[in-house]
Amino acid sequence: MANPQNFISEDTTIKGSVTTASSLTVAGAVEGDINAGGDVVILADASVKGDISGPAVTVSGKVEGRVNASGRLLITARGFVHGDISVRSLLIEEGGTLQGQCSMGAAAATPKTAAPGNGRLIVPPPSPAPLAAPAPVPPRPTTTDR
Repeated sequence: MANPQNFISEDTTIKGSVTTASSLTVAGAVEGDINAGGDVVILADASVKGDISGPAVTVSGKVEGRVNASGRLLITARGFVHGDISVRSLLIEEGGTLQGQCSMGAAAATPKTAAPGNGRLIVPPPSPAPLAAPAPVPPRPTTTDR
């Protein structure tokens, strides 16, 4: 198969983690983490209660959990994400909702490493980008006639 796809239909609920080397489209419900080697699409009436990881993630339904996209996260006009995100780029259409903290850029989208022994994720703080100096404001012309 040149471009394998996985599909969880609208009448299906998966309780447990889903791992695939290819793409995944969810029309039903997943109660567990999703880790995909291809793109992840959460359709309009679908829901995920768990973390999502993949190259590109599109959310048109509801996600309650962290999203880590090494590429782009798209939250459509009907999409809702309640959880922190770590992405290379982010697009939220008008009407889409993100409730959580956002880390963006190449460093933010790299996979996180687990701390030895305690099962917690170590997320390094983003390095602040230097701010550009503001452009000089030209002096206002003065008027001398009264």
